[in-house]
Parts: sequence; C-alpha cells; structure tokens
Amino acid sequence: MHWAKNLVDSLSHRFGRSPVAGPLATFVVVLLLCLLFVPNFGSWRTISGIVTAVSISGFVTIGITFLMVAGEFDLSIGAMIAMSGYLFGAVAVGADSQITRGLGAAGLPVAEGSGNLALALILALTVPALMGLVNGLILVWTRIPSFIVTLGTRQIYRGLVWLTSGGVLLQTLGKPPIFNVFNGRFELLNNLPLFEGANFRTATVWLLAAAFLGQYLLVHTRIGNHVFAVGGNVGAATAQGIRTSRTKVLCFVFSGLMAGAAGVISFSQFRSVRVAEQAGVELTAIAASVVGGALLNGGYGSVWGALVGILMISLLRSAVILLDIPFIPADNFPAVIGATIIASVILNNYLRSRASG
Repeated sequence: MHWAKNLVDSLSHRFGRSPVAGPLATFVVVLLLCLLFVPNFGSWRTISGIVTAVSISGFVTIGITFLMVAGEFDLSIGAMIAMSGYLFGAVAVGADSQITRGLGAAGLPVAEGSGNLALALILALTVPALMGLVNGLILVWTRIPSFIVTLGTRQIYRGLVWLTSGGVLLQTLGKPPIFNVFNGRFELLNNLPLFEGANFRTATVWLLAAAFLGQYLLVHTRIGNHVFAVGGNVGAATAQGIRTSRTKVLCFVFSGLMAGAAGVISFSQFRSVRVAEQAGVELTAIAASVVGGALLNGGYGSVWGALVGILMISLLRSAVILLDIPFIPADNFPAVIGATIIASVILNNYLRSRASG
C-alpha cells in the first residue's frame, strides 16, 4: 500500500502549497458544524442570503487582495463606494441632486428627471479608479507607507463625497430595470425545484465574473507575476527589471475600480446612499483576505481564497444570528471575526510549513 500512501502525501503536499488550501479546509469544517448544530441553517433561503450578503464586500475583497499580494493596503475604499453610489444613483435616474445639477451645468447630457445610464456607469467606475490612482501616486512619490497614505485620503475622500453630494441622503423610490440587471432576483436559478425558497441575486453573477477576471489577471498574466514579485521582494523585483512603482499604482487603480463596481451594486440593492456609506468595509475585506490565505507582508494570496474568506465571515454572521447566543449579539460579531482571523492564520501557516517541509 506504499503507492496509496505516496499518493496521499503527494496530494497533501500539492494541496498544502495552494493559497486556497487553508481557507477551503477551514470553510468546509465551519460549514459542516453549522449544518449540524445551527437551526434552519441548511435551508436555501439561508444559504442564498449568505451568498447575497457578500455581493458588495466581495468586490472590495478582490481589489484588496491585489493590494495585499503587492504588500500594500487601502483604507479609503468605503469612501470610494460612497462616491460611486452617489454618482451612479443620481445620474442613472436623473435625481434632483447637486450632482445632477452640476453635471448638467458642465454640459454633460444629464438633467433632473432624465437619467443617463451610460454616463452613470462611466462615472461610477472611473472616478473611484482615479481616486485609487491618486493613492498609488502619493505612495510611490512620497514613499510613505500605504497604511498612512490611505488613512489620510480616507478622510479627504469622505470630505469630497460630502461636497459632491451636499451631505444629504440620496434615495430613489423607483426601481428602473437596470437595477434588476445588477441586483435583481436570479430567477433562472431560484425557480429550479432544487432551490426552492432560494433568493439568489444577479449581483452574485457579476461578483463571480469579477473573481474569474481577478484570478486570471493575478495568476496567468505578466502583471500578475509582477504583483507577486513586488510583494515578495521589491528589491529583487527591481533588480529583475520590473517597474515596481507602476505595478503598485495599477493595483490601487484596480482596487478603486472594484470599489466602483461595489458602489453600483450597493445602490442597485438598497436604492439609497449616504456620506458614511460602507464605512469600515475595508477592514472586513482585509480580514477576508487574511482568512483567505494572504500574507500581510505580501507575496502570497489568491482571489478565490479571499472569496472563501469573505464567505466564511458571512456564514459565521448568519450562524451567530440564528443561534441567538446571548454573549455574542450582532453588535459583538467583530469578536468572532477576530477569533476567525487568528485560527485561520494558524491553520494556513501550518499547511504552508507542512507543504514546504
């Protein structure tokens, strides 16, 4: 039976070297425990709710993963989502807002009561990407750590959101068809007899498309190889001729683009946006990336692992709510996230050391 042992050892070695190994193993264990001990957890309504809950934070996690693999952070993502939400919401429906009036005065084809979907999408995706570009340029020009840079721009961008929006809540009571495109019920799946009671949303399809794109860019392209090289050892990457500054700036731009997509999904889901929209989502995304196997010092991680991480956080939140544990109310859920981060890092480190040994 030596061949069987060798096969198991070989598979274990290969699986352990994958960035997805630890997160996936942890997720499976937690999922099985929830199915066994949490009431009503196995219903499709609960499962679809867990998946839908990550439709916004999932986009953020994809962008944050690129930055963490490159050895950087961005704490201004929440403000970018708010900016995207205001731009998309106001322009898509032609809302009576400071944004619509300002764009109309600038000669752009938008007016109150007359939305412009194409312009709304362009602005909602481009402006956050430009905000990411600013973060990246400040980083490479000043050599200030990204944590400090984006901690500062986080406050500046919130101020810009306030100036752009007038500081008021933007809300629309109508529901244009385009909102269903980005976050409507995914009836093709929900109507199948197997998924009775499910409430899957189209936002999940967009998230999966973004995840496939992100994983392809990170693993199968030259820029992805450069991201890993820069995060692993910036000096060695420079010696190999990699333009490290450009690589880091591109990661910030991509992260901003993902934040813009999250803003579009968010407004399509809630049909409202406020200045403090998605405050703190960056920390949840960083936690998901760490749970998903990314290293804080860069050079290691994967998009799929990060998505497993954000799914695990959503899964645990639903489990805590359904269990109704007295000393872990919903407001105290960050304590659960903290414990999950520590446990996941321990397991990920163990699997990596076992694979390398």
